[in-house]
Amino acid sequence: MPPLFMARILRSTLCFLLLFSLVSMGLTASPHQPGPTVPLCSRQIEFTASYLVETERGAGPGFLFRIDNGTAKPITLIEPVPSSAHWYARVGNRWLWRASSGAGGSYVDAINEKGAVFAYQPSKAPADPKYVTVPAHGHYEWTAGERQIPALAYKPGCARCNYPGEHEYKAVFAYAYLPPPQEHKDGLLACGLRSNLVDMPPKDVPRQ
Repeated sequence: MPPLFMARILRSTLCFLLLFSLVSMGLTASPHQPGPTVPLCSRQIEFTASYLVETERGAGPGFLFRIDNGTAKPITLIEPVPSSAHWYARVGNRWLWRASSGAGGSYVDAINEKGAVFAYQPSKAPADPKYVTVPAHGHYEWTAGERQIPALAYKPGCARCNYPGEHEYKAVFAYAYLPPPQEHKDGLLACGLRSNLVDMPPKDVPRQ
């Protein structure tokens, strides 16, 4: 047979074997379970945050948080609140996601900013849970830093998502929690919260 014809047969055979291998792996692999989801809370429950400059040397930055409960019932959240932080970088006139830390509050569909978010659901109840309760038609305000909540640490970059030239960042803080199936807590918030975009100080650009 001509060499060109043999090469075509060999390529066709290799493509068939590769396709067969991929299909077989797909049939035998266990289904991926990304975790439970919850809808975002209605506008009656508002979660806001603002940056606080470091007040004590070595303590790291802090944040002022506030939850306004416009509903007729008290709401309860399990600490820590917030449970996650999400970092966005300025790219032209847009703010694009760069990194996240913590658990609960990430968008299921990043394009739909009013859609559902992934919730953190532990396999068993915490040994000594602490709760925050916001009264009906009331508010709750507090401050926290990365010492109290490690997820608040300022981490706008990582090995795969640190783009050269970016130094303007904003942060979004979030909360979304579901108790273990065997546990129940009256009034526990069953929807997710995401804060406003919080202005952060410019990140130093590494010298070349």
